[in-house]
Amino acid sequence: MATTLVWTAADNTAPINVSAIDNGNNSQSVLVTLLKNSFLKNGEPSTVFMRFGQPAVSQDGYKSVTRPRLNPMKTTLSQAMIAYEGNTPDPHDNTITTIVAEPVQLGDWTMITDLLNMETLLPIISAQGEEMGNNAGRIIDEYIQSVLESDNTIWEILAGSAASRDALTASDTMDFDLLLKAITFLTAQGQGGEKFKVIMHPNTFRDFCASSSTNTWLNKLIYEDYKWIKDGFVTSMENFDIYISANVKSFTVTPASPWTPFKVYPTYAFRSGAYGVSSLDTLEMIYKPYGSAGTADPLNQRATIWWKCAYGCAVLNPFFIVRMVSRSSTNYEWQTSI
Repeated sequence: MATTLVWTAADNTAPINVSAIDNGNNSQSVLVTLLKNSFLKNGEPSTVFMRFGQPAVSQDGYKSVTRPRLNPMKTTLSQAMIAYEGNTPDPHDNTITTIVAEPVQLGDWTMITDLLNMETLLPIISAQGEEMGNNAGRIIDEYIQSVLESDNTIWEILAGSAASRDALTASDTMDFDLLLKAITFLTAQGQGGEKFKVIMHPNTFRDFCASSSTNTWLNKLIYEDYKWIKDGFVTSMENFDIYISANVKSFTVTPASPWTPFKVYPTYAFRSGAYGVSSLDTLEMIYKPYGSAGTADPLNQRATIWWKCAYGCAVLNPFFIVRMVSRSSTNYEWQTSI
């Protein structure tokens, strides 16, 4: 059975027409292109942490992505003063550290049976590409968070008066005072003029809106602007933008007493240049048609769709990012089955 496929080129300039696709067995390059377009279209918008990482100027290779870290220069006014004509101020050294991110390989795959092929192959693969793109975006965001979570140089603020994560009580939820403390710290690092980014879990954002310290005019601002969510953005306040994402990874904490585990949610506030990420240049989409497994698939029953990429992340300036940790009065979870 031959199928005619029409879809739009990646740059949206002109449609691409492909004909004589016979059950997907002689269309591997076409399907790979379709999958990659669908993957990028759905994967990148579903991320927040990947979107705000400082991209690499160039992909240095599979095993390393390097960036310079420059210490802030704090020359005093008197040190910079030119006392008289021809006078040259003393130089001030600036420490430059090379930050190396060694990419990890990420990937996933799924199987499509011949029974599904009897329905219609291309719509199924296109839909699967969308879902794999969403899933990949979440996986990449979780990897970036694992790098941020493991970096002990990032300042962590706990909600309430807790001295450790396992000491957080049920009332230690996100509020404006906690967020303002983080924003004040970032603002004190100098180089103003930019809007900081804040990434919250939806459960945390609900607590933030309900908090008594998030005063009346701020609540009014939130609810007036909170008309829709586009790419995770919900509202702007003061000198920061708030984004919410289900990609924010919660943690389960078990206190020493009474041994009842509970979840805590991180919220990140950061300015540009806080952390760096690699590009998706190494992304591969792989389609294995029915029967490609040889004797392992003697009846040509199984086709597979794969994605993989090498991805790296590194903290560039720990003073440009703050991690807030709180509990939540709401614990809605990402549903994974229908």
